[in-house]
This record gives sequence, structure tokens and C-alpha cells, in this order.
Amino acid sequence: MVLVNNKELARKIEYIKRRGTKDYIEKQLERNPFANSACLSLEGKGDFFCTGSVSFGVGFGMEDSLVKRDVELIEEFIRNKRGISHARFELTPFCDPLLTAMLQERHYTFERFLAVWVLELESWEAEEIRQTTDAWTIQKAAGEECDEWAWTVALGISKDQTVGEETMEAARAFLEVPGNTGFLLKEDGISVAGGTLAIDGQLAELFLASTVPGYRGKGYQNRLIEERLRYAKARGCTHATVTTEPNTVSARNMEKNGFQLIYHKAVVKSEALQ
Repeated sequence: MVLVNNKELARKIEYIKRRGTKDYIEKQLERNPFANSACLSLEGKGDFFCTGSVSFGVGFGMEDSLVKRDVELIEEFIRNKRGISHARFELTPFCDPLLTAMLQERHYTFERFLAVWVLELESWEAEEIRQTTDAWTIQKAAGEECDEWAWTVALGISKDQTVGEETMEAARAFLEVPGNTGFLLKEDGISVAGGTLAIDGQLAELFLASTVPGYRGKGYQNRLIEERLRYAKARGCTHATVTTEPNTVSARNMEKNGFQLIYHKAVVKSEALQ
């Protein structure tokens, strides 16, 4: 399959994110009805999400055209959410130019790029792993270890090296989404890194991965990438995708593991709506 300039593949990639985020928000609200999370679905056009202090629209401009009233509905949706002041759209290179022009007319401005990577699994083979002096193992998160996985991933992401119960609840909800699997890496029995895999048909998505401070630089994220790819291929997936910030350690890890950069998404944001 041709990966670059493949609109159908891009649709599948955007869809797995849309479906996964919708299911995640549903599970999160089941756990905590007061969570600041919500989804606005515009049938055949895309989905707009709010979670925490973040908003983002996915899939817009790739299917049915968005009209002015649609954008107004999304902006009103944001105005009714506490702690969120801007509407953001993630636009692929396949986006309808009329949507881009409409957003420019409404004074949306460019914020950043996201890099979308893909790996063909049919020809991928895992490299033979040479065990280091550290005794590390990787296992699927199940049962009581779901809490340990949530704590590990949340701690690795935390900016102040603290993890509150609300953050733990949000992380746990990812493992309750159908098709999602968490992987936990331990060094000498201590949980130090984690990652997540979503499967939809023959497409797998790698996301939500982190390493606890103090254990970084040991190649543990590469080990988690390999383990998730091995798991996805064994379940019949033909392609794996991941989205990163450009020119980061995560992006370099994807390239190192054979992923191909197939497009950038432009994130644009509105003027302050609150």
C-alpha cells in the first residue's frame, strides 16, 4: 500500500482517534459524571472533544463539508465548558480548502504541527532484543495491575512528579475502552514505564506512553514500541500508526523503529471564546 498521499488511510487513522476518544470520554464520565469532558458529534463531518482544559476537533474537512452554522455550534459548545477558552481543529493535508478558508475568516490562527507516522506490519520483524544488565520485563496490564499501570503512566507524564486520584481515574478509563490494551514495563519488579495500544480492524494505534523520571534514557520506550507492534501483528493488524510532536524524542523513536512520516496535521485555534 502507498502510504504517502493516501486519503483513505488518513481517514482510517483519523477515525480510530475519533472512535477511541469518544469511547474514552464515555468511560471517563461513567467513572466521574462531573469530569470536564464531553463530545459533540456532527454526523458525517467529524467529532469535537473537550477533556480537562483541552479541546480538539478531529476528522473535519475530510468527509461532508462543514458550514458556518456547524462552526458556530462548536464554538457555542466550547463556551459552555469550564476552563476551556479556545476551539481547536486538527486539519490534515486532505482537508477541504473551504473549511480552512472559513476558519481563517473567523480569525483562527496556526498553533502547532502534529506528525502522523505509519508502519507496515506485514513486512515488519522485531529485532532480537539483547537483555541489558537490568532485569526488565513487559506484561499486559490486567486485574490489580491496571492501577499500577495508570499510576506509572500518569507519573511519567506529570510535570511535578505527583499523581492525584482524578488523574488516576482518567488514566484507568483508557483501559476500559474496547480494543485498548495497556503494557507495563518493570525493572527489578518496579513499574517504571507504560504504553497503550488501540486496535480497530487491521489498524493499530500506539499512544499514551511514558517513562518515570529516573529511568529514562534506557531504551524502555523502544522496548514498549516493539512489544506493542508484536502484539498488533499477531492479531492481524496490517498497519500501525502513532501521532507525535515533530522533532521530539518520541518522533525519533518512531523513525528508529521503522515508522514513516506520512503527513503533518496543522492545529489551528480560535480567538478566546470566554
